[in-house]
Amino acid sequence: MRFVTLVNELSLEDLHAIARGLSPKSVSDRDFHETLAVHKCFVVPPWVVRANPTGGLTRICQMQYDALGNIDKCRMLLRVAQILREAEGPESGFGGRFAI
Repeated sequence: MRFVTLVNELSLEDLHAIARGLSPKSVSDRDFHETLAVHKCFVVPPWVVRANPTGGLTRICQMQYDALGNIDKCRMLLRVAQILREAEGPESGFGGRFAI
């Protein structure tokens, strides 16, 4: 799967490295929210939800926090990408963001 965040263009490999603590990079708040927004997702604690074409909302995943209680943006983006890929399959229609 290929994954790139909207603002800073962090790849899937970058996100995995950040999540493992192997990279000094981080996911900014803007990058986190705008990447979710591109995929019609937004944060409604304790969930990340996605707007449906019918006007309804679907729960995508629960919020994840780091040891200090801050939103773990990197792990959440990885989880959202995984869930959307599983749900939508290769014909997801997400352009270049979530693709096989």
